[in-house]
Amino acid sequence: MSKLTITILVLLTIFGGGSAIGIVWLRMDISEVATRCGVLEDEREVLSREVQELRGQRSWILRPSTLASMVEGRLSMPSPNQTIHVSSDDMIRKLSKYQKAGMVASSGGNSNKHSGRIR
Repeated sequence: MSKLTITILVLLTIFGGGSAIGIVWLRMDISEVATRCGVLEDEREVLSREVQELRGQRSWILRPSTLASMVEGRLSMPSPNQTIHVSSDDMIRKLSKYQKAGMVASSGGNSNKHSGRIR
C-alpha cells in the first residue's frame, strides 16, 4: 500500500472514531436532559395539583354563603351616634395648615374658595 492510502485510512479511522465518540456523548447528554425533564414534569404535576386545590379553596371561600358566615355579626351599619358629618367648609378649615405646607392634594370641588398646590 502506498503512503497516500495509509494516510487516508488513518484519517478515516480517526474521523469515524471521533464521530462515534461524539454520537455517544450526544446520546448521554440527551439521556441526562430526558431525566431532568422527567423530574420537572413530576414537579409540575405536583404543583398543578396544589394550584387546583387552591382554586377549589378560593371558589369555596368566595361563595356568598361562606362569606356571609365568615363576617356574620362583624359587619353592620354604624349607629347614628357613631356617624360624623363634616361639611366641605369644615374640611377646608381643618386642612388649611396642611395645604399651606403642600402636604394635602386638593382635587375637584370649588377651587376658588381656597388655594392649594394640586399634585
